[in-house]
Amino acid sequence: MRLILARHGETQLNKDGQIQGLGGTPLNATGNAQARALAGYLEADLPFALYSSPVARALETVVVVSETLRVPLTTLSGLREADAGDLEGLTGEEMRQRYSEFAEHWSQDSGSTQMPGGESLSQVQQRAWAVVTDLMSRHAGDTVVAVTHNFTIQTVICRVLEMSLHHGRRLKQDLGSVSRLDLSDSQMSVVSLNETWHLRSLRRTG
Repeated sequence: MRLILARHGETQLNKDGQIQGLGGTPLNATGNAQARALAGYLEADLPFALYSSPVARALETVVVVSETLRVPLTTLSGLREADAGDLEGLTGEEMRQRYSEFAEHWSQDSGSTQMPGGESLSQVQQRAWAVVTDLMSRHAGDTVVAVTHNFTIQTVICRVLEMSLHHGRRLKQDLGSVSRLDLSDSQMSVVSLNETWHLRSLRRTG
């Protein structure tokens, strides 16, 4: 299976540097433009099966892809972002001030440290990888696009690379970006990471 992991477009919380989990913040104007650019970029990968996180920002992004390329979509709860719990909407500085003990544990081991009232990255990886293995069984030899989230993508790539979840935070995933994996029962490979060629014109025009 050729798995294309796409991160959703920008929201105002992204722009303002605030933590997002399962909240329903919509795409902003830049995010909508990123979604349109993503749809255009993915046209070359047709035909493919299309899946998405049910969280609003991912769903808005995938609807643009679905409607532009006329590909039916399916939402899968296992593709949702990490539940940030009480951290939702906080800036990094606010998080460190209000939850200093958590921040210290997170800096040492972000894989197993559970967000206050939310999830750990290991929990995210467990449910996300269950989705990936199911898709592999249903789409062997096919191309699959999954529109999802930063931490979700990082945890899947960590599993493929047999990497520590703590170090997975070094795997940058820009908003609207694409990463590609080749997955089979015998071999798993990361083909590309954080493709943003399709977003260059947006950066030039602001």
